[in-house]
Parts: sequence; structure tokens; C-alpha cells
Amino acid sequence: MLDTVPLTKTAIEVLNPTADSYGTAKSPLAPRIKSFEGKVVGLLWNGKAQGDVALNTVGAAIRERFPTADVRFYHGTIRFTRELLAQASAECDVIIGCAADCGACTSWLVHDAITFERNGVPTVTIASRGFERDCEATGAAFDMPEIRYVVVPRVYNAITAQQAEEQTRPIIDEIIRLATEEDAAIPSVLGDIEAAELTFEGDDAVDVIAKFNAFYLQKDWGDGYPLNAPTRARVEALLSGLKADRNDMVCLLPPGMGHATVEKVAINAAMAGCADPEEILVVMAALRAISKCPKPYDKSTLMSTGAHAPMILVNGPIAQRLKVNGARGCLGPGKHNEANLRIGRAVNLSLRNIGRWMHGVMDMDSTGTPRKFNLCLAENEADSPWEPYHVTRGFRPDDDTVTVFHTSGEWDIPIGGGFLDGYQLLRALAAKMPWGPQSGHVVEALGHSTGEEDQQILLINPDHAQAVADYGLSKVEAQKILHQHNRVRISDVVEASRGRERNGQIRPEWQWIFDLTPAEARAQTIPATASPSCMHVVVAGSHTPKPQCYGMMSAPVTEPVTAAAAGKAN
Repeated sequence: MLDTVPLTKTAIEVLNPTADSYGTAKSPLAPRIKSFEGKVVGLLWNGKAQGDVALNTVGAAIRERFPTADVRFYHGTIRFTRELLAQASAECDVIIGCAADCGACTSWLVHDAITFERNGVPTVTIASRGFERDCEATGAAFDMPEIRYVVVPRVYNAITAQQAEEQTRPIIDEIIRLATEEDAAIPSVLGDIEAAELTFEGDDAVDVIAKFNAFYLQKDWGDGYPLNAPTRARVEALLSGLKADRNDMVCLLPPGMGHATVEKVAINAAMAGCADPEEILVVMAALRAISKCPKPYDKSTLMSTGAHAPMILVNGPIAQRLKVNGARGCLGPGKHNEANLRIGRAVNLSLRNIGRWMHGVMDMDSTGTPRKFNLCLAENEADSPWEPYHVTRGFRPDDDTVTVFHTSGEWDIPIGGGFLDGYQLLRALAAKMPWGPQSGHVVEALGHSTGEEDQQILLINPDHAQAVADYGLSKVEAQKILHQHNRVRISDVVEASRGRERNGQIRPEWQWIFDLTPAEARAQTIPATASPSCMHVVVAGSHTPKPQCYGMMSAPVTEPVTAAAAGKAN
């Protein structure tokens, strides 16, 4: 009879990758009103379809129930102007906002509701089902986690006016309750907070790693692929190679404004497979750049229901040291892109776990895009006839930098039939580049937009770049030619803008395009982007002439790679 050997369990301890805190100092809600009687009730519409119908339904009910209430309607945009915020704050005793039914508009509506609350005006936001976690996470991001909202079953912009009325009537009692009761708390929909360290046991190493991955995926802390275990030893090894302290703040990371400390970034980098501390410096620079996205899309680039994703461009000597690929297949899978994949994945995991860029929380993308898995590359500086991209942004050639482009689409631009010369090549490229990467700078003529937000980046192959340079054209001159010849018919712009023109959201300086006859609109064209500065040219890929174009939702941001977490000079 054989002696039995007692079974032993294998255990692993891993670190929690999520932020310890969101936002800054927490603010209390404004005192609730006792009753709607005798009060000025503001109905704030952000321009989303059928939101005005919903608010008018609420307003009619309030007038009926509270005859002395003064109900006033305010028509704004997805991001209310400062003037409208000030006017409504001064005039109203209570405010009801609508409609929170897309990623950016939900976060902006909640953000502006917080502004009213800080001004002493209680608010209630009408949100559509599926956007509850967005409302709560946005409240936490902007320091008011108890912000109040009420939920309707369907998004307003996908239903008729009659259906909008029908789904709004049942929530009127709840709106009144949330506006008048001091202690009307809303249960959290974000889930429990986990411990800083988590232990997993299994029969062997394979089993324990599988359990760790299953738990992290269930918590939505991963990207769907197997994660590397962020053990204390692996994280400490990364931190030991950094000059920054583990508690130093890299940035408040959008969209959830999580506290991105050096240690939390290192945990996510370890999960992505990073082993070189210099890779973390690149990741931190990328996160800082993302946190500095320029207005008006600083709170929208990651939250939209559109398929947007950050592209990370590495320039300078660090790209060669880390072997970040900028040549053949630089945006694809494989061994030649090990560093690209690790860095890009670390950025995306940090956004997910620290910034709450999670599906259904603050990433409200309707269909999604594979660009969210990884868009990290170097510029092919060695084969470029021009100065590197970061030099055009004001840096020295030997500076290490990261540029973040918030992409909104990807297009191949084949020129398979050859070209006549460098100038004609640029015209051919411009002819094939899309005219509306986000919405088109004319279509995006909302009250808070200028058109400069809508930009494009052309990844041009070295041989095409050389042909343009051989013709005697600089990169800046190439941008001007691309801008001049990337044009759109006015009739196409008009068709894409009918709804906004109906709602009075077109800037006065563009109203003339709607006054043209159909024949005139078909015959005339305008540039697809607002200015040559909206066209960005980066040399990338192999010598095979297959350029790519990406639309952008906002102007890019370039950050230096520094040893200091917050980006101070070395």
C-alpha cells in the first residue's frame, strides 16, 4: 500500500490595479427645495433629440401640480456655455436637465449639474437606461458622487416624440422626490471596492493564474486577453528602476479622474507585461498627454458613444532603446512589436482601471473598435526625409516625447496606379482622405466647437515622403497642399447637418450653405478641415507605399518623457 502524499495548494498574491480615489475634495449637494410651489423651475435641454419633448412633459406636469411654479425652458448644447450656466443659476431655484443618453452628453450634463449644485441650485438629471454607471462615475470624477439622476427605459434620440412623452410621465414623481427630499440617496451601481492585495489559490500554477485572470476579467480589470500577474515582487522591480516615488501623482486620469499614482501605473504596466522601467516612463508621458486633451473635448474624447481611441506616437532616442517599431507592420501583432504592444496595453489598462474607461461605465461606445486594444508606434525617423514629428512640435531631435492622437477612424489610402510627381501625389492622397473624420469641421458647428477640433493624421510611408521631399516640398508645405485639396461638396455637408440646422445649432457664419440652391451646393466645395494645422504628417511603415489616415476628435498633445511622474524636467 502506497503512502498518500498530502496535496498542497499553490497561492499567489496580486495587487489591485484600480485607483484609490477619484476626483479631489468632495462637495455636498445643494439643499433641496421644500416644494415646487412659488419656485422658478429651469428645464435645461442640451440639444439631444426628443430631450425637449421630455422636459416639456415634465414642465407641463409641474405646472399642473404646482400652479404657482414658474417653469422656464433653456436651450443649450452638449456642453452648456458659461453664460447659460450663469443665467440659469441666477434665475432658477431648481433645475432639471435632459438628455443623458450618450457618453459625452451624459458626462457633460452631470458635470454641468454639479456646477449648478455648487452654485446652490439643486438639480435632477434625466438619464437613459445603460447610462446609470456613467452618471455615478462622472459624479465621483467631478467631486460630487451623490449627484441625483432618474432613469428612463430608452434613449430619447431613438424614439418618437409620442414615445418620449410616454416614457417620461412615469418618472415625474421620482424627479419631484429627488428635488425635494434631503436624504433621497440613490443606490450605487458601480460595485464593491476590493482590497489593495488579493490572494488566489489553486491546485497548481496554471490553475491559480487561471483563477486570477477569471476574477480580474469578471471585475472588468482586463482587456479580455490573459493578464500577467501584478505580484508585489514584479511591481517592486519596476518601481526600483524609477526615480519617482511610488505615491507621486502622474495625473488625474480621465475620464473618471482617478488618482494615477506611480505605483498604480506600475501595477497596470506589470499586468501588460512591462519589465523595463523606461517603458513605464513612456506610459506615464502618454497618460499625462491624455489628461491634457484640449477643450472642448477634454471631457468627451474617451466617453463618446462613437468609436474613439488614443494613438500613441513615440519619438526620440528612447524609441530605439526600447525597440518601439515604426517600420513595417508597426501597428500590428507579432514579435517585432513587443514593445509597442506592451506600452499600448499598459496605457489602455491604466485608462480602464485608474480612469474608469470601462464599457458601460465611462466608455459608452455603441459598437467599439479594435483600435482600443493597441495603437502604439514610433515614427520611422531613420527613413524620413523630414524633421521628426516632435521637432515640428517644438522639441529638439534628441528629446524623448510621446504624442497622443484621439483617433476617430482608420482609412487605407492606396495609390496603386503610381503618380506623376510629389505635388500630384499629395493631391492624390488628399482626394482619397475622408472628409469627415469626426463630423467634419462645418458639421461640427455647435455652440461650443470651432472646427479646429476635427483633425487628421496621415501615416505616410518613407518612399512617398521621399518623393514629396524630392519635389522640394517641406512637411509644412505638404500639410498645406493636403488641406487645400482634401475637399467636400457643400451638398454633402448640408445633408449631414439638417438636424442641427433645424434645432438652431448652426453657427451664423455657416448659415449661408443652407441658403444655396441644390445645384449650387453640389457644384461648390470647401476644405474638409479648418486649416493646414489640422493636417498632421508622420512618416511610418515600410517602404511599400500604403499610407493610412486617421481622423481625430481633438488636437494632439505632445508630452516629454521624463523621470518625474508629473512631467517636470529631469
